[in-house]
Amino acid sequence: MAIPLPHIHDVLTAYLGRYPAERGLLDPLLDLLAAGGAGFDGRVRISGVVVNDGDEVLLVHDEASGRRFPPGGSCGPGDRTLAGAVQRVIEEKTGIAGLKPLCGGEPLLIEVETIEACPEPHEPAHQRIDVSFLFRTRGTPGVPVDAAEPARAQWVGPSQLGDAELRARVLSALGRPRHGRPAEEDPYGTLVVITNEAGEVLMHLRDDKEGIWAPGTWAPLGGGAEPGDADPLATGVRELREEAGLEGVALTLMFRVDSDRYPVHVCHGRWNGDAKTLILGEGTDLAFIAPADFDQLPMNTSVKEDTRRVMDLITAKAPPYGYGTLALIRNTAGHLLMHRRDDNPDICWPGTWSPNGGKPEADDAGPAATIRREVLEEIGLQLPLEHLFTHTADSGHHTYVFQGQWDGDPDTLVLTEGTDLAFIDPRDMQRLPMSPLARYAALRGLSADLEDQAHADGIRDLACAALIVHDDAVLFMRRPPDTHLDGTWELPGGHCEKNESVLDCLTRTVRGTTGLPSTPVDRYLGHVDFTNARGGLSRQFVFTLATDQPGPVVLTGHDRHQWIPQTDGLPSTTEELRAFLLAAHNPRS
Repeated sequence: MAIPLPHIHDVLTAYLGRYPAERGLLDPLLDLLAAGGAGFDGRVRISGVVVNDGDEVLLVHDEASGRRFPPGGSCGPGDRTLAGAVQRVIEEKTGIAGLKPLCGGEPLLIEVETIEACPEPHEPAHQRIDVSFLFRTRGTPGVPVDAAEPARAQWVGPSQLGDAELRARVLSALGRPRHGRPAEEDPYGTLVVITNEAGEVLMHLRDDKEGIWAPGTWAPLGGGAEPGDADPLATGVRELREEAGLEGVALTLMFRVDSDRYPVHVCHGRWNGDAKTLILGEGTDLAFIAPADFDQLPMNTSVKEDTRRVMDLITAKAPPYGYGTLALIRNTAGHLLMHRRDDNPDICWPGTWSPNGGKPEADDAGPAATIRREVLEEIGLQLPLEHLFTHTADSGHHTYVFQGQWDGDPDTLVLTEGTDLAFIDPRDMQRLPMSPLARYAALRGLSADLEDQAHADGIRDLACAALIVHDDAVLFMRRPPDTHLDGTWELPGGHCEKNESVLDCLTRTVRGTTGLPSTPVDRYLGHVDFTNARGGLSRQFVFTLATDQPGPVVLTGHDRHQWIPQTDGLPSTTEELRAFLLAAHNPRS
Protein backbone atom coordinates (compact mmCIF):
# COMPACT_ATOMS: atom_id res chain seq x y z
CA MET A 1 0.00 0.00 0.00
CA ALA A 2 1.06 3.63 -0.46
CA ILE A 3 1.18 4.75 3.18
CA PRO A 4 3.64 2.69 5.28
CA LEU A 5 2.04 0.59 8.00
CA PRO A 6 4.50 1.87 10.66
CA HIS A 7 3.23 5.40 9.98
CA ILE A 8 -0.38 4.32 10.56
CA HIS A 9 0.76 2.57 13.76
CA ASP A 10 2.49 5.76 14.97
CA VAL A 11 -0.56 7.92 14.17
CA LEU A 12 -2.88 5.61 16.11
CA THR A 13 -0.48 5.47 19.05
CA ALA A 14 -0.22 9.28 19.24
CA TYR A 15 -4.01 9.55 18.96
CA LEU A 16 -4.48 7.21 21.95
CA GLY A 17 -2.18 9.47 23.94
CA ARG A 18 -4.82 12.18 23.51
CA TYR A 19 -7.88 9.90 23.77
CA PRO A 20 -6.88 6.90 25.93
CA ALA A 21 -10.51 5.87 26.48
CA GLU A 22 -10.59 4.60 22.87
CA ARG A 23 -7.87 2.02 23.45
CA GLY A 24 -10.39 -0.83 23.42
CA LEU A 25 -11.41 0.14 19.88
CA LEU A 26 -7.92 0.57 18.45
CA ASP A 27 -5.73 -1.92 20.37
CA PRO A 28 -6.69 -4.89 18.13
CA LEU A 29 -5.74 -2.85 15.07
CA LEU A 30 -2.46 -1.78 16.68
CA ASP A 31 -1.63 -5.42 17.42
CA LEU A 32 -2.36 -6.25 13.80
CA LEU A 33 -0.08 -3.50 12.53
CA ALA A 34 2.70 -4.38 14.99
CA ALA A 35 2.63 -7.94 13.68
CA GLY A 36 3.29 -6.78 10.13
CA GLY A 37 -0.25 -5.99 9.04
CA ALA A 38 -1.29 -9.48 8.03
CA GLY A 39 -5.06 -9.37 7.54
CA PHE A 40 -5.13 -5.59 7.21
CA ASP A 41 -5.62 -4.49 3.61
CA GLY A 42 -4.94 -0.80 4.24
CA ARG A 43 -8.46 0.51 3.74
CA VAL A 44 -8.27 4.02 5.17
CA ARG A 45 -10.68 6.86 4.51
CA ILE A 46 -9.45 10.34 5.32
CA SER A 47 -11.32 13.61 5.78
CA GLY A 48 -10.51 17.10 6.96
CA VAL A 49 -12.58 19.64 8.86
CA VAL A 50 -11.49 23.02 7.49
CA VAL A 51 -12.15 26.08 9.68
CA ASN A 52 -12.06 29.65 8.34
CA ASP A 53 -11.40 32.94 10.15
CA GLY A 54 -15.07 33.13 11.11
CA ASP A 55 -14.85 29.71 12.84
CA GLU A 56 -17.09 28.20 10.17
CA VAL A 57 -16.47 24.73 8.75
CA LEU A 58 -16.60 23.62 5.12
CA LEU A 59 -19.13 20.90 4.29
CA VAL A 60 -19.60 19.25 0.90
CA HIS A 61 -23.07 18.16 -0.19
CA ASP A 62 -23.22 14.49 -1.23
CA GLU A 63 -25.78 14.10 -4.01
CA ALA A 64 -26.30 10.37 -3.40
CA SER A 65 -27.22 10.60 0.28
CA GLY A 66 -28.43 14.20 0.39
CA ARG A 67 -26.18 14.77 3.43
CA ARG A 68 -23.23 17.10 4.00
CA PHE A 69 -19.76 15.94 5.06
CA PRO A 70 -16.29 17.44 5.48
CA PRO A 71 -14.25 16.95 2.28
CA GLY A 72 -12.57 13.56 2.19
CA GLY A 73 -11.66 10.51 0.17
CA SER A 74 -9.13 7.69 -0.09
CA CYS A 75 -5.35 7.64 0.11
CA GLY A 76 -3.57 7.61 -3.25
CA PRO A 77 -0.51 5.74 -4.48
CA GLY A 78 1.68 8.81 -4.06
CA ASP A 79 0.65 9.53 -0.45
CA ARG A 80 3.13 8.79 2.31
CA THR A 81 1.36 10.29 5.35
CA LEU A 82 -2.28 10.51 6.36
CA ALA A 83 -2.08 14.26 7.04
CA GLY A 84 -0.49 14.84 3.64
CA ALA A 85 -3.09 12.67 1.94
CA VAL A 86 -6.03 14.58 3.41
CA GLN A 87 -4.54 17.95 2.44
CA ARG A 88 -4.17 16.66 -1.12
CA VAL A 89 -7.80 15.50 -1.18
CA ILE A 90 -9.05 18.83 0.20
CA GLU A 91 -7.11 20.81 -2.41
CA GLU A 92 -8.39 18.56 -5.23
CA LYS A 93 -12.02 18.84 -4.11
CA THR A 94 -12.14 22.49 -3.02
CA GLY A 95 -9.05 24.24 -4.40
CA ILE A 96 -7.99 25.28 -0.87
CA ALA A 97 -4.25 24.87 -0.22
CA GLY A 98 -1.79 26.02 2.43
CA LEU A 99 -3.82 24.68 5.35
CA LYS A 100 -2.52 25.00 8.91
CA PRO A 101 -2.93 21.70 10.84
CA LEU A 102 -4.51 22.03 14.29
CA CYS A 103 -4.34 19.62 17.24
CA GLY A 104 -0.60 19.26 16.67
CA GLY A 105 -1.22 17.69 13.29
CA GLU A 106 -2.75 14.63 14.97
CA PRO A 107 -6.18 13.21 14.07
CA LEU A 108 -9.21 14.75 15.70
CA LEU A 109 -11.24 11.53 15.45
CA ILE A 110 -10.53 7.95 14.39
CA GLU A 111 -13.36 5.50 13.83
CA VAL A 112 -13.20 1.82 12.86
CA GLU A 113 -16.05 0.53 10.73
CA THR A 114 -16.73 -3.11 9.89
CA ILE A 115 -17.83 -3.52 6.26
CA GLU A 116 -19.85 -6.66 5.56
CA ALA A 117 -18.96 -8.96 2.67
CA CYS A 118 -20.49 -8.08 -0.68
CA PRO A 119 -20.97 -10.89 -3.26
CA GLU A 120 -21.30 -8.55 -6.27
CA PRO A 121 -18.65 -7.37 -6.80
CA HIS A 122 -16.88 -10.00 -4.77
CA GLU A 123 -15.53 -8.27 -1.70
CA PRO A 124 -14.79 -9.98 1.61
CA ALA A 125 -15.75 -8.53 4.96
CA HIS A 126 -13.15 -6.06 6.17
CA GLN A 127 -12.47 -3.18 8.50
CA ARG A 128 -12.11 0.40 7.35
CA ILE A 129 -10.48 3.19 9.31
CA ASP A 130 -11.98 6.69 9.09
CA VAL A 131 -9.43 9.33 10.11
CA SER A 132 -10.48 12.99 10.50
CA PHE A 133 -8.07 15.93 10.86
CA LEU A 134 -8.66 19.58 11.71
CA PHE A 135 -7.18 22.48 9.70
CA ARG A 136 -7.44 26.26 9.61
CA THR A 137 -7.42 28.45 6.51
CA ARG A 138 -7.02 32.21 6.49
CA GLY A 139 -9.99 34.28 5.36
CA THR A 140 -13.10 32.64 3.89
CA PRO A 141 -12.00 31.17 0.55
CA GLY A 142 -14.55 30.73 -2.19
CA VAL A 143 -15.01 27.10 -3.18
CA PRO A 144 -15.10 26.23 -6.90
CA VAL A 145 -17.15 23.24 -8.00
CA ASP A 146 -15.32 20.44 -9.79
CA ALA A 147 -17.21 19.76 -13.04
CA ALA A 148 -16.26 16.08 -12.83
CA GLU A 149 -17.63 15.88 -9.28
CA PRO A 150 -20.49 18.40 -8.97
CA ALA A 151 -20.76 18.51 -5.19
CA ARG A 152 -21.95 21.74 -3.61
CA ALA A 153 -19.81 23.11 -0.79
CA GLN A 154 -20.80 25.63 1.86
CA TRP A 155 -19.31 27.32 4.92
CA VAL A 156 -21.56 26.60 7.92
CA GLY A 157 -21.40 26.71 11.71
CA PRO A 158 -19.62 23.76 13.42
CA SER A 159 -22.91 22.73 15.06
CA GLN A 160 -24.05 21.48 11.64
CA LEU A 161 -21.44 18.72 11.59
CA GLY A 162 -23.50 15.54 11.47
CA ASP A 163 -21.27 13.33 13.62
CA ALA A 164 -21.94 14.20 17.27
CA GLU A 165 -18.48 13.22 18.55
CA LEU A 166 -16.69 15.04 15.74
CA ARG A 167 -18.87 18.10 16.35
CA ALA A 168 -18.05 18.13 20.07
CA ARG A 169 -14.31 17.83 19.42
CA VAL A 170 -14.28 20.58 16.81
CA LEU A 171 -16.15 22.95 19.13
CA SER A 172 -13.80 22.08 21.99
CA ALA A 173 -10.76 22.71 19.79
CA LEU A 174 -12.23 26.11 18.89
CA GLY A 175 -12.70 27.01 22.55
CA ARG A 176 -16.50 26.62 22.70
CA PRO A 177 -17.20 25.88 25.47
CA ARG A 178 -13.95 26.81 27.10
CA HIS A 179 -11.55 23.97 27.73
CA GLY A 180 -12.63 21.80 30.63
CA ARG A 181 -16.05 23.42 31.09
CA PRO A 182 -19.36 21.85 30.13
CA ALA A 183 -21.61 23.89 27.85
CA GLU A 184 -24.16 24.61 30.60
CA GLU A 185 -21.42 26.42 32.57
CA ASP A 186 -20.52 28.62 29.59
CA PRO A 187 -23.98 29.88 28.55
CA TYR A 188 -22.94 33.05 26.69
CA GLY A 189 -20.03 35.30 25.88
CA THR A 190 -19.42 39.04 25.85
CA LEU A 191 -17.43 41.24 23.50
CA VAL A 192 -16.55 44.62 25.00
CA VAL A 193 -15.76 47.32 22.44
CA ILE A 194 -13.94 50.13 24.29
CA THR A 195 -13.36 53.29 22.22
CA ASN A 196 -11.45 56.51 22.86
CA GLU A 197 -12.02 60.06 21.61
CA ALA A 198 -10.01 59.32 18.47
CA GLY A 199 -12.45 56.56 17.51
CA GLU A 200 -9.90 53.79 18.13
CA VAL A 201 -10.78 50.42 19.69
CA LEU A 202 -8.95 48.86 22.64
CA MET A 203 -7.82 45.39 21.51
CA HIS A 204 -5.55 42.63 22.73
CA LEU A 205 -3.57 40.11 20.71
CA ARG A 206 -4.80 36.72 21.84
CA ASP A 207 -2.41 33.89 22.71
CA ASP A 208 -1.62 31.73 19.69
CA LYS A 209 -2.36 28.36 21.23
CA GLU A 210 -4.93 25.66 20.68
CA GLY A 211 -7.98 25.21 22.83
CA ILE A 212 -8.82 28.91 23.06
CA TRP A 213 -11.21 30.85 20.87
CA ALA A 214 -9.69 32.82 17.93
CA PRO A 215 -6.02 32.14 18.77
CA GLY A 216 -3.39 34.56 17.45
CA THR A 217 -5.90 37.25 16.43
CA TRP A 218 -6.61 40.81 17.56
CA ALA A 219 -9.94 41.23 19.34
CA PRO A 220 -11.69 43.54 21.81
CA LEU A 221 -11.67 42.36 25.40
CA GLY A 222 -14.32 39.94 26.64
CA GLY A 223 -15.01 36.30 27.40
CA GLY A 224 -17.47 33.72 28.60
CA ALA A 225 -19.87 34.06 31.51
CA GLU A 226 -18.90 32.86 34.99
CA PRO A 227 -21.43 31.38 37.44
CA GLY A 228 -21.32 34.52 39.61
CA ASP A 229 -22.11 36.96 36.77
CA ALA A 230 -25.51 38.59 37.14
CA ASP A 231 -25.91 39.43 33.45
CA PRO A 232 -23.86 40.11 30.28
CA LEU A 233 -22.93 43.61 31.49
CA ALA A 234 -21.54 42.14 34.71
CA THR A 235 -19.58 39.66 32.62
CA GLY A 236 -18.13 42.52 30.60
CA VAL A 237 -17.13 44.47 33.73
CA ARG A 238 -15.39 41.41 35.19
CA GLU A 239 -13.58 40.62 31.92
CA LEU A 240 -12.25 44.19 31.66
CA ARG A 241 -10.85 43.91 35.18
CA GLU A 242 -9.33 40.44 34.70
CA GLU A 243 -7.91 40.94 31.20
CA ALA A 244 -6.62 44.51 31.44
CA GLY A 245 -7.05 45.76 35.02
CA LEU A 246 -9.56 48.27 33.68
CA GLU A 247 -12.32 49.41 36.06
CA GLY A 248 -14.95 52.11 36.29
CA VAL A 249 -16.05 52.01 32.64
CA ALA A 250 -19.82 52.31 32.08
CA LEU A 251 -21.00 49.71 29.57
CA THR A 252 -24.04 49.68 27.28
CA LEU A 253 -25.44 46.59 25.55
CA MET A 254 -25.44 47.25 21.80
CA PHE A 255 -26.74 44.00 20.29
CA ARG A 256 -26.64 40.21 20.55
CA VAL A 257 -25.39 37.82 17.88
CA ASP A 258 -25.84 34.08 17.52
CA SER A 259 -22.42 32.51 17.09
CA ASP A 260 -23.54 29.03 16.05
CA ARG A 261 -25.70 28.22 19.10
CA TYR A 262 -23.49 30.36 21.36
CA PRO A 263 -25.01 33.79 22.15
CA VAL A 264 -22.55 36.67 22.27
CA HIS A 265 -23.59 39.99 23.82
CA VAL A 266 -21.69 42.95 22.35
CA CYS A 267 -21.19 45.93 24.67
CA HIS A 268 -19.68 49.38 24.30
CA GLY A 269 -17.85 51.69 26.67
CA ARG A 270 -15.60 54.76 26.47
CA TRP A 271 -12.13 55.18 27.99
CA ASN A 272 -9.53 57.79 27.05
CA GLY A 273 -6.54 56.50 28.98
CA ASP A 274 -3.18 55.18 27.79
CA ALA A 275 -3.27 51.48 26.92
CA LYS A 276 0.37 51.15 28.06
CA THR A 277 -0.69 51.83 31.66
CA LEU A 278 -2.95 48.78 31.73
CA ILE A 279 -1.89 45.39 33.05
CA LEU A 280 -2.51 42.70 30.44
CA GLY A 281 -3.95 39.58 32.03
CA GLU A 282 -4.50 37.55 28.85
CA GLY A 283 -2.78 37.65 25.46
CA THR A 284 0.55 39.05 24.29
CA ASP A 285 -0.17 42.70 23.43
CA LEU A 286 -2.67 45.48 24.14
CA ALA A 287 -3.25 48.62 22.07
CA PHE A 288 -5.79 51.06 20.68
CA ILE A 289 -6.39 50.13 17.02
CA ALA A 290 -7.93 52.38 14.36
CA PRO A 291 -10.79 50.74 12.38
CA ALA A 292 -8.95 51.67 9.17
CA ASP A 293 -6.24 49.17 10.19
CA PHE A 294 -8.55 46.22 10.87
CA ASP A 295 -8.01 44.66 7.46
CA GLN A 296 -4.23 44.73 7.95
CA LEU A 297 -4.39 42.65 11.14
CA PRO A 298 -5.24 39.00 11.83
CA MET A 299 -8.82 39.21 13.09
CA ASN A 300 -11.72 36.80 13.41
CA THR A 301 -14.18 37.67 10.62
CA SER A 302 -17.24 37.89 12.85
CA VAL A 303 -15.38 39.92 15.48
CA LYS A 304 -14.33 42.41 12.82
CA GLU A 305 -17.93 42.71 11.57
CA ASP A 306 -19.35 43.08 15.09
CA THR A 307 -16.79 45.74 16.04
CA ARG A 308 -17.50 47.74 12.89
CA ARG A 309 -21.22 47.44 13.61
CA VAL A 310 -20.68 49.01 17.02
CA MET A 311 -18.65 51.83 15.46
CA ASP A 312 -21.47 52.51 12.98
CA LEU A 313 -24.04 52.73 15.80
CA ILE A 314 -22.03 55.19 17.93
CA THR A 315 -20.57 57.43 15.23
CA ALA A 316 -22.23 60.77 14.51
CA LYS A 317 -23.32 61.23 10.90
CA ALA A 318 -22.91 64.45 8.98
CA PRO A 319 -26.00 65.93 7.32
CA PRO A 320 -27.73 64.98 5.15
CA TYR A 321 -27.99 62.08 7.53
CA GLY A 322 -29.67 59.49 5.34
CA TYR A 323 -31.01 57.38 8.19
CA GLY A 324 -33.95 56.94 10.52
CA THR A 325 -34.63 54.81 13.59
CA LEU A 326 -37.42 52.60 14.95
CA ALA A 327 -37.83 50.90 18.35
CA LEU A 328 -39.54 47.51 18.65
CA ILE A 329 -40.56 47.56 22.33
CA ARG A 330 -42.15 44.26 23.36
CA ASN A 331 -43.86 43.06 26.49
CA THR A 332 -43.58 39.55 27.89
CA ALA A 333 -46.47 38.40 25.69
CA GLY A 334 -44.52 39.45 22.59
CA HIS A 335 -46.83 42.34 21.75
CA LEU A 336 -45.34 45.51 20.25
CA LEU A 337 -45.78 49.00 21.65
CA MET A 338 -46.99 51.09 18.69
CA HIS A 339 -48.45 54.56 18.24
CA ARG A 340 -50.98 55.85 15.73
CA ARG A 341 -49.53 58.74 13.79
CA ASP A 342 -51.35 62.07 13.53
CA ASP A 343 -53.82 62.23 10.65
CA ASN A 344 -51.98 65.18 9.14
CA PRO A 345 -51.26 65.27 5.39
CA ASP A 346 -48.01 67.14 6.08
CA ILE A 347 -46.37 64.07 7.69
CA CYS A 348 -45.40 60.73 6.17
CA TRP A 349 -48.01 57.98 6.39
CA PRO A 350 -50.61 59.94 8.38
CA GLY A 351 -53.09 57.96 10.45
CA THR A 352 -51.08 54.73 10.32
CA TRP A 353 -49.68 52.59 13.14
CA SER A 354 -45.92 52.50 13.68
CA PRO A 355 -43.25 51.76 16.29
CA ASN A 356 -41.76 54.88 17.85
CA GLY A 357 -38.63 56.40 16.37
CA GLY A 358 -37.46 59.20 14.19
CA LYS A 359 -34.67 61.03 12.42
CA PRO A 360 -31.33 62.20 13.84
CA GLU A 361 -30.50 65.62 15.23
CA ALA A 362 -27.14 67.36 14.97
CA ASP A 363 -26.03 66.44 18.50
CA ASP A 364 -26.79 62.71 18.18
CA ALA A 365 -23.72 60.50 18.51
CA GLY A 366 -24.94 57.97 15.97
CA PRO A 367 -28.14 55.94 15.53
CA ALA A 368 -27.96 54.42 19.04
CA ALA A 369 -28.17 57.90 20.56
CA THR A 370 -30.92 58.92 18.14
CA ILE A 371 -33.29 56.12 19.11
CA ARG A 372 -32.76 56.61 22.85
CA ARG A 373 -33.56 60.32 22.48
CA GLU A 374 -36.61 59.69 20.27
CA VAL A 375 -38.17 57.13 22.63
CA LEU A 376 -37.62 59.46 25.59
CA GLU A 377 -39.12 62.45 23.77
CA GLU A 378 -42.11 60.63 22.25
CA ILE A 379 -43.26 58.41 25.15
CA GLY A 380 -41.04 59.33 28.12
CA LEU A 381 -39.33 55.92 28.39
CA GLN A 382 -35.70 55.29 29.25
CA LEU A 383 -34.81 51.63 28.74
CA PRO A 384 -32.03 49.56 27.17
CA LEU A 385 -32.43 49.31 23.40
CA GLU A 386 -30.30 46.90 21.39
CA HIS A 387 -29.75 47.05 17.64
CA LEU A 388 -31.63 44.29 15.79
CA PHE A 389 -31.04 45.03 12.09
CA THR A 390 -30.63 47.82 9.55
CA HIS A 391 -33.03 48.11 6.63
CA THR A 392 -31.68 49.77 3.48
CA ALA A 393 -34.21 51.12 0.98
CA ASP A 394 -33.67 51.27 -2.77
CA SER A 395 -32.93 54.98 -2.33
CA GLY A 396 -30.00 54.15 -0.04
CA HIS A 397 -31.79 55.45 3.08
CA HIS A 398 -31.00 53.38 6.18
CA THR A 399 -33.45 52.60 8.97
CA TYR A 400 -31.81 51.31 12.15
CA VAL A 401 -34.24 49.07 14.03
CA PHE A 402 -33.71 48.49 17.76
CA GLN A 403 -35.49 46.28 20.28
CA GLY A 404 -36.26 46.46 23.98
CA GLN A 405 -38.67 45.11 26.58
CA TRP A 406 -41.21 46.90 28.77
CA ASP A 407 -44.17 45.42 30.64
CA GLY A 408 -45.90 48.59 31.76
CA ASP A 409 -49.30 50.03 30.93
CA PRO A 410 -49.36 52.28 27.82
CA ASP A 411 -52.03 54.42 29.50
CA THR A 412 -49.40 55.59 32.01
CA LEU A 413 -47.20 57.07 29.26
CA VAL A 414 -47.43 60.61 27.92
CA LEU A 415 -47.62 60.49 24.13
CA THR A 416 -46.14 63.63 22.56
CA GLU A 417 -46.62 62.56 18.93
CA GLY A 418 -49.63 60.74 17.51
CA THR A 419 -53.16 60.05 18.69
CA ASP A 420 -53.02 56.62 20.36
CA LEU A 421 -50.60 54.20 21.99
CA ALA A 422 -51.17 50.46 22.47
CA PHE A 423 -49.60 47.02 22.56
CA ILE A 424 -50.35 45.16 19.31
CA ASP A 425 -49.86 41.49 18.47
CA PRO A 426 -47.44 41.29 15.49
CA ARG A 427 -48.86 37.86 14.58
CA ASP A 428 -52.06 39.43 13.35
CA MET A 429 -51.83 42.93 11.89
CA GLN A 430 -53.86 42.63 8.69
CA ARG A 431 -56.58 45.00 9.86
CA LEU A 432 -54.18 47.80 10.82
CA PRO A 433 -53.21 50.64 8.47
CA MET A 434 -49.41 50.59 8.43
CA SER A 435 -46.63 51.80 6.16
CA PRO A 436 -44.72 49.00 4.38
CA LEU A 437 -41.60 49.79 6.43
CA ALA A 438 -43.42 49.72 9.77
CA ARG A 439 -45.10 46.40 8.87
CA TYR A 440 -41.80 44.94 7.70
CA ALA A 441 -39.98 46.03 10.87
CA ALA A 442 -42.68 44.55 13.10
CA LEU A 443 -42.59 41.23 11.22
CA ARG A 444 -38.78 41.15 11.25
CA GLY A 445 -38.94 41.51 15.00
CA LEU A 446 -41.40 38.61 15.13
CA SER A 447 -39.19 36.49 12.89
CA ALA A 448 -36.19 37.19 15.16
CA ASP A 449 -38.18 35.86 18.12
CA LEU A 450 -39.18 32.76 16.13
CA GLU A 451 -35.57 32.14 15.11
CA ASP A 452 -34.36 32.52 18.70
CA GLN A 453 -36.92 29.99 19.91
CA ALA A 454 -35.95 27.50 17.19
CA HIS A 455 -32.27 27.80 18.13
CA ALA A 456 -33.15 27.35 21.81
CA ASP A 457 -34.97 24.16 20.79
CA GLY A 458 -31.82 22.93 19.04
CA ILE A 459 -33.14 23.43 15.48
CA ARG A 460 -30.83 25.17 13.02
CA ASP A 461 -32.46 24.31 9.68
CA LEU A 462 -35.26 26.84 9.21
CA ALA A 463 -37.83 27.15 6.43
CA CYS A 464 -40.96 29.15 5.70
CA ALA A 465 -44.21 28.58 3.83
CA ALA A 466 -47.07 30.78 2.66
CA LEU A 467 -50.76 30.01 2.87
CA ILE A 468 -51.69 32.13 -0.17
CA VAL A 469 -55.43 32.76 -0.29
CA HIS A 470 -57.51 34.01 -3.24
CA ASP A 471 -61.31 33.79 -3.40
CA ASP A 472 -61.23 31.47 -0.38
CA ALA A 473 -58.92 29.02 -2.20
CA VAL A 474 -55.35 28.08 -1.16
CA LEU A 475 -52.41 27.58 -3.53
CA PHE A 476 -50.72 24.15 -3.36
CA MET A 477 -47.76 22.90 -5.41
CA ARG A 478 -46.63 19.35 -6.16
CA ARG A 479 -43.06 18.12 -5.76
CA PRO A 480 -41.69 16.60 -9.00
CA PRO A 481 -40.51 13.00 -9.46
CA ASP A 482 -37.05 11.89 -8.24
CA THR A 483 -36.97 14.47 -5.45
CA HIS A 484 -37.37 14.12 -1.71
CA LEU A 485 -41.06 13.40 -0.96
CA ASP A 486 -41.82 13.38 -4.68
CA GLY A 487 -45.50 13.52 -5.59
CA THR A 488 -46.58 15.21 -2.35
CA TRP A 489 -48.30 18.58 -2.32
CA GLU A 490 -46.98 21.50 -0.27
CA LEU A 491 -47.35 25.22 0.30
CA PRO A 492 -45.08 27.66 -1.56
CA GLY A 493 -41.89 28.42 0.35
CA GLY A 494 -38.41 27.12 0.97
CA HIS A 495 -35.41 26.92 3.28
CA CYS A 496 -33.66 29.93 4.78
CA GLU A 497 -30.21 30.72 3.49
CA LYS A 498 -27.27 31.57 5.70
CA ASN A 499 -27.94 34.70 7.81
CA GLU A 500 -31.34 35.18 6.12
CA SER A 501 -34.32 36.10 8.28
CA VAL A 502 -37.51 34.05 8.13
CA LEU A 503 -39.38 37.06 6.74
CA ASP A 504 -36.87 37.69 3.94
CA CYS A 505 -36.86 33.97 3.15
CA LEU A 506 -40.65 34.05 2.81
CA THR A 507 -40.54 36.92 0.31
CA ARG A 508 -37.72 35.38 -1.72
CA THR A 509 -39.04 31.83 -1.91
CA VAL A 510 -42.68 32.71 -2.62
CA ARG A 511 -41.65 34.92 -5.51
CA GLY A 512 -39.12 32.34 -6.71
CA THR A 513 -41.44 29.31 -6.61
CA THR A 514 -44.66 30.95 -7.86
CA GLY A 515 -43.71 34.05 -9.83
CA LEU A 516 -46.45 35.93 -7.97
CA PRO A 517 -45.71 39.52 -6.93
CA SER A 518 -44.79 40.35 -3.35
CA THR A 519 -47.84 40.34 -1.10
CA PRO A 520 -48.08 41.74 2.45
CA VAL A 521 -48.18 39.17 5.24
CA ASP A 522 -51.57 38.91 6.93
CA ARG A 523 -50.94 36.60 9.87
CA TYR A 524 -48.43 34.23 11.41
CA LEU A 525 -50.13 30.85 11.84
CA GLY A 526 -47.47 28.79 13.61
CA HIS A 527 -44.74 26.28 12.78
CA VAL A 528 -44.33 22.71 11.59
CA ASP A 529 -41.38 20.52 12.65
CA PHE A 530 -40.40 17.78 10.19
CA THR A 531 -37.55 15.42 9.29
CA ASN A 532 -35.59 16.78 6.34
CA ALA A 533 -33.81 14.95 3.52
CA ARG A 534 -30.60 14.75 5.58
CA GLY A 535 -32.35 13.01 8.46
CA GLY A 536 -32.21 16.10 10.69
CA LEU A 537 -34.98 18.22 12.15
CA SER A 538 -36.26 21.32 10.35
CA ARG A 539 -38.78 23.95 11.43
CA GLN A 540 -41.12 25.56 8.90
CA PHE A 541 -42.88 28.82 9.83
CA VAL A 542 -46.25 29.35 8.12
CA PHE A 543 -47.72 32.77 7.28
CA THR A 544 -50.93 33.72 5.46
CA LEU A 545 -50.90 36.00 2.44
CA ALA A 546 -53.85 37.34 0.47
CA THR A 547 -53.38 38.13 -3.22
CA ASP A 548 -55.45 39.98 -5.76
CA GLN A 549 -53.52 38.31 -8.57
CA PRO A 550 -54.00 34.51 -8.68
CA GLY A 551 -51.82 34.07 -11.74
CA PRO A 552 -50.10 33.34 -13.84
CA VAL A 553 -48.27 30.98 -11.49
CA VAL A 554 -44.77 30.27 -12.84
CA LEU A 555 -43.36 27.01 -11.45
CA THR A 556 -39.60 26.63 -11.07
CA GLY A 557 -39.17 23.60 -8.77
CA HIS A 558 -42.58 21.89 -8.92
CA ASP A 559 -44.48 20.11 -11.71
CA ARG A 560 -48.08 21.16 -10.88
CA HIS A 561 -50.04 23.73 -8.94
CA GLN A 562 -53.67 23.92 -7.89
CA TRP A 563 -55.97 26.38 -6.13
CA ILE A 564 -57.97 24.29 -3.65
CA PRO A 565 -61.07 25.72 -1.89
CA GLN A 566 -60.59 25.79 1.87
CA THR A 567 -63.84 23.88 2.25
CA ASP A 568 -62.52 20.96 0.17
CA GLY A 569 -60.33 18.12 1.38
CA LEU A 570 -56.58 18.57 1.61
CA PRO A 571 -54.40 17.09 -1.16
CA SER A 572 -51.83 14.36 -0.57
CA THR A 573 -49.31 16.11 1.66
CA THR A 574 -47.05 15.21 4.59
CA GLU A 575 -48.63 14.10 7.85
CA GLU A 576 -47.01 17.01 9.71
CA LEU A 577 -48.39 19.65 7.35
CA ARG A 578 -51.82 17.99 7.20
CA ALA A 579 -52.14 17.98 10.99
CA PHE A 580 -51.02 21.62 11.15
CA LEU A 581 -53.48 22.81 8.49
CA LEU A 582 -56.38 20.91 10.04
CA ALA A 583 -55.61 22.46 13.42
CA ALA A 584 -55.27 25.93 11.88
CA HIS A 585 -58.62 25.56 10.07
CA ASN A 586 -60.34 24.31 13.21
CA PRO A 587 -58.30 25.61 16.20
CA ARG A 588 -60.75 24.15 18.73
CA SER A 589 -60.22 20.58 17.56
